[in-house]
Parts: sequence; C-alpha cells; structure tokens
Amino acid sequence: MSSSPDRPAVCSWNEWDPLREVIVGSARGAADIGYEPALAPYVPAGSPARANRGGAVLPQLVDEAERQLDAFAELLTRRGVTVRRPDPVDHAVAVKTPDWEVQVGRANACPRDLLLVIGEEIIEAPMSQRARFFEYRAYRRLMAEYFRRGARWTAAPKPLMADELYSASIPLLTEVEPVFDAASFVRFGRDIFWQPDLVSNQFGADWLQRHLGDGFRVHRIRFEATLPTHIDTTLVPIRPGVVLVNPQRPCIDGSLELFTANGWRIIEAPGSVRTRSQARDVSNWISMNILMLDEHTAVVERAEIPTIALLESLGCEVVPCAFDRVYAFGGGFHCCTTDVRREGTLQSYFPSLDPPAG
Repeated sequence: MSSSPDRPAVCSWNEWDPLREVIVGSARGAADIGYEPALAPYVPAGSPARANRGGAVLPQLVDEAERQLDAFAELLTRRGVTVRRPDPVDHAVAVKTPDWEVQVGRANACPRDLLLVIGEEIIEAPMSQRARFFEYRAYRRLMAEYFRRGARWTAAPKPLMADELYSASIPLLTEVEPVFDAASFVRFGRDIFWQPDLVSNQFGADWLQRHLGDGFRVHRIRFEATLPTHIDTTLVPIRPGVVLVNPQRPCIDGSLELFTANGWRIIEAPGSVRTRSQARDVSNWISMNILMLDEHTAVVERAEIPTIALLESLGCEVVPCAFDRVYAFGGGFHCCTTDVRREGTLQSYFPSLDPPAG
C-alpha cells in the first residue's frame, strides 16, 4: 500500500474532518486486568479484589465483541474508509520488567488510548497502567509501514512505572516521569485540550507541548469528576463551533469561556440508556463516545436513542451500529479507533488566541 505525494500516509488534525483511514481495535487475545497500583482508586484498601491477578477472558465474550468490531469495520469500509486492524497478541501472559510484574496484560480493543495522531505524526503514548506496557506490540507492523510511507513515528519516553509513580490518594499519579493516555487529549486543530485524570499527569502534558512546539497550544481543562479517565465522554466536538459536554461533569476552572468567546455552541449531551452495570465497567456516559465520519455524519451505538435524536437535531446523519458487547473491553467507537487520515488542513478554531496578523 503506497501513498501519493499529495496524500500523506498519515494526516489528521481534529476529530471531525472527513475520515479516510482508521485503525479499529480487536478483542482477540484480551485478558481481564489484575489489580495493580494504577487501579487503587477503584479498589478500596483491604478489599479482596486487591488479590486479583487477572486472567483470560471467556472465549464467548471475546467472540461477541469481535463480531461487533468486525461489523463496525465493515460499516466503515462500505462508506469508503480504509480500515486497518492490529496484529493478534496474547495478553493472557505474565509481564515483567526490572521494576514490577503483573500476571496478565489487557487488550488491543482501544487503539485511541495508545496512539495519538497529530498531523502527519503518530505518537505512542506512555501509558501508566502496567498491564498495558506492551500494548504497542500489536501495532508495530502498522507503525513501520506508515513510517516507510512518510509518516513521523514517535514513541514518548517509556515510563518505568515503579511504585514512586503512584500515590495513595487522588491525584493518583505523581510527577516523577511523564505519563498519559492518548485518549486524555482531544484535538481541535492548533488547540489540544486535556484533563488531569487517573492515567495522565502534568509532566505528560508538558512533554507533549514541548514535543509539538509553538505551533500548538495544549490546554489543561478541569471537570468535576470523582474518577476522571479520558476526555471522550466529557468534551466531544461535533464540528467547528459545536461541542458536547457532560452535564454531570461541569467544568470547574472556567475553561469553557474560551469556547463561548470564540463562537462555539456548548450543548449538554444526554446520558446513556444503559446504567454503569449494564455497560460493564465503562462510563454510563458511553453514549458520548461517538465517531464523527465528517462534520455531519456520526456513528452512534444503536440503542442510544436520545443521543441519536440530539445529533439529528444538529443536522447530522446518524449511522447506528451495535457495540454494547465491546464495552467490556474498554470503550465505545471513539476509544476503539485511531484516526490515521482525515481530509483537511491545520487550522485555528480559537482565533482569540492567535497572534495579531502582520
């Protein structure tokens, strides 16, 4: 597969330009993550769950999720999007470094967590969960291919993830080394927003800002959330000038004033029709985890009727797709994809931040 001089192998600046190539994750080889320090906020001290070392996932659950991922990939292909998939990796094996060891890994269902595409560069994120340390292995063949076709390929500094990275309270992460999940960031062209959460620290955001340089502005934004993880069920852009927010996680630092000052409509999203228990360990705002195919086309879980109605009221064609069996493996449509190529150019959507012309 080659790329023409006028069509870069990798190029994506935001979440809404027309999608042309994407990586869709896989549930094959997944494991149920065992307890590790990164999970401390979810498991109280003294809980028997802290003795859980994890294990393989039931084959039936893997098969059900993979059928939905395959159907999603086929849907995208029918719409003219090139779909790539990770290589199979068995995560139900022990992982060990000189600083720690766990009995199993996790999965390759959510490439959005690992791979951050900024323009013609793919950045491998330095994730903070030990079980996910070797997740990059499933994508190395793809990364090498994109590099040979002209893309920039960067691996952020691999964290040691020694005990010093984790604290006994929230914020969970210390600042001894840079860590972040790629899904903690949302791209608006020259402006990239992130929230401090259980998997990303300020050191990680500072590394990204310095790496990207002065052409980008990495903004810290804070929302009221008990256990914040990733931003794609909290702040979800639809197109230039329209962004969805989570009404149960209000912004607490005034950052949304930047949006209103630049003409953005801020719209509260409806909650999921599923409860947290029905969604199996993912946010009960998983309904916000949509994939924009372009400014007016959204892929939404087929049961999320309130979200579908809202998007249609905003002038979107909604493409419903079954995805509930995938939730147990990490997330929805946005989590389970990484945009490789979207049509469009780098732009500023917050002109009040731009230097004066001339």
